[in-house]
Amino acid sequence: MDNKKLSIRPVLNLGSKSVDEDFQNRTLRPILKLQHSIILHVFAHFSNKQKTDIAGLTLEKLDSYVRTTTKKNTVLRNQLLGLIIGQFTDDEFETYILNDSEFNKRILTMIGQRITDSHQNKN
Repeated sequence: MDNKKLSIRPVLNLGSKSVDEDFQNRTLRPILKLQHSIILHVFAHFSNKQKTDIAGLTLEKLDSYVRTTTKKNTVLRNQLLGLIIGQFTDDEFETYILNDSEFNKRILTMIGQRITDSHQNKN
């Protein structure tokens, strides 16, 4: 099963200087790219349920909304993290749990950046 998961990920050629950065570049970034459209759909669905028109927000307000929402709303936060963690191989999960708090911060930061970049590219 692990080989199948790895085979569907995009290949990114990024250098890294530390173990955490290596995990981010070899595992997290390809998974985020793979899951990009579903991340956007999950966030848009959440925003619609909250009656927030994210299409009408300026880039600065959207960035603030994304950061605040992913920090304070544990349901959304856990859904977004689950989209990424669910794609880990067994070995990747073992690496993840060694420093899960740091990796969660990195994942949520990268997700937020993807959401705001996608919004910016639409306009």
